[in-house]
Amino acid sequence: MGKERDLAKPVINNVEDVLDSLGGFGRFQFMILVLVLFLEIPIAFVVFVPVFIGAAPSEWLCDTRVISRFEACSCNGTLSALDPDMSVVSEWNLVCEASWVADTVVSFQMAGMVVGNLFVTQLADWYGRRYCFLGITIEVILGSVLTALAPNPYVYAIARFMCGAGFCGFLSISAIYAMEFLTPQYRVLASVGPFGEGIMLLGLVAYLIRPWRSLVWVTILPFFAIAAIFPFIPESPRWLLRNQRIEECSKSLNYIARVNGKEPIDVVTLKHLAQKESSTTNQAEDGQVKRTSYIEFFKDPELRKTALILQGIWFSWGVVYFGLSYNIKNMAGSPYLNIMYMGLADALGYPSAVLLNKFVGRRQALVSFMTLAAIFLVSIAILQLTADLSGKEYVVAILCLIGKFGTAGARTSARTLTGESFPTSVRTMGLGIAGVTGSIGAAVSPQLAYIGTNYPSVPFFVFALISVLGSVVSFLLKETSGEPMREETGTVKETPEEMGRKVSISTIISANEFRR
Repeated sequence: MGKERDLAKPVINNVEDVLDSLGGFGRFQFMILVLVLFLEIPIAFVVFVPVFIGAAPSEWLCDTRVISRFEACSCNGTLSALDPDMSVVSEWNLVCEASWVADTVVSFQMAGMVVGNLFVTQLADWYGRRYCFLGITIEVILGSVLTALAPNPYVYAIARFMCGAGFCGFLSISAIYAMEFLTPQYRVLASVGPFGEGIMLLGLVAYLIRPWRSLVWVTILPFFAIAAIFPFIPESPRWLLRNQRIEECSKSLNYIARVNGKEPIDVVTLKHLAQKESSTTNQAEDGQVKRTSYIEFFKDPELRKTALILQGIWFSWGVVYFGLSYNIKNMAGSPYLNIMYMGLADALGYPSAVLLNKFVGRRQALVSFMTLAAIFLVSIAILQLTADLSGKEYVVAILCLIGKFGTAGARTSARTLTGESFPTSVRTMGLGIAGVTGSIGAAVSPQLAYIGTNYPSVPFFVFALISVLGSVVSFLLKETSGEPMREETGTVKETPEEMGRKVSISTIISANEFRR
């Protein structure tokens, strides 16, 4: 009977087996997804609020005479805004010779996104996911507060730089943080946050609250939910195990076990896994795990190849996604409704990618969504060249939003594929270094939109071509769907014997003894 019970016990060979023994996708995993990804709603506020607070009023005052925006530069008297509280443009008179300031601030925000992708993600791999998640949330709050208090365009630019860094840093950390608690079949859920719903909600909030400083203050409020969220989210057990912090890893897994109603994993099992991990981990002379850096991506051929391919994917996604986003503000109709439609495309695109990723894999899902976007973008370009769309601007708007739906689904696939393609030691840095080119693509896209003012079809042809090229290169990567997450870089690998060695829970200290 004893032997039969032993045979019935699960075997523990890696962290995936540990999570499976603790219930796989249980109450804890649902809780961690809700708590971590909830803050994507205010993060969407942060990145898209400049659409409203940076808007140029359509009418101005020249002394006491009301003139249009296009007549403002010919005013020979005192030029002032009808409503100075409407936006930063109206408050600081950023028109005519100062009109370049608002666009330059967007560039500052993009520069912040690059910094966030690189440095914030490295800190998460060095010091852990949990406290970096808290730190980046506080940094976004500070950047938003500085935005609301900015007395001039210079302080405003610094504030938007901070917000840009916080935006990209948050999205990278939140995806990896949630993903590392999930087993293979559920990992794609970590890339499906309520970002689109946040964009839609921003349209409603901006419609109800017009003074730009008041709008910024309101968008900050949801971030304070971190005070209620933080006590319930433990450190990633993958990161703790990789860094040989066994006691902390045990506490984290014990918490998961309690929430899921499962027996805890005993320390001996974790020590075995940690010992196995240490054989593939670079260690310093004092026995501590060495901190990896971005130099590793240049030294390790496998990491270098993976990073370059993913950079190409993220660059193409950044150009197309943000290019379409910038073009939406030029569509006919209410800007509040337009941004709600944009959010709806995202809200439908992200979850729809879950099923496709599950059944066809990450790469095929990415290609499918990017190809879908390309088809509708080419359709827009052809219609603009061959048809008279006067009075039918809604046709372009509908096709544009369907294209954006495709890029939203592609983001879910790319985010999941990226997180699964790198080992734990450099996982968030890997997402960061890939996301840098996404930020560069985002910075390039407004220039393509500017070309579209004279040649409307050109940007859509370019977007479509870049979309197809970016998705095709994904086939150079290994499919990660259903595979265990890598724990170390390719420089040191386990032998087949070590890979095949399994440990039965029954051969070590029982759960009851561990609790004592």
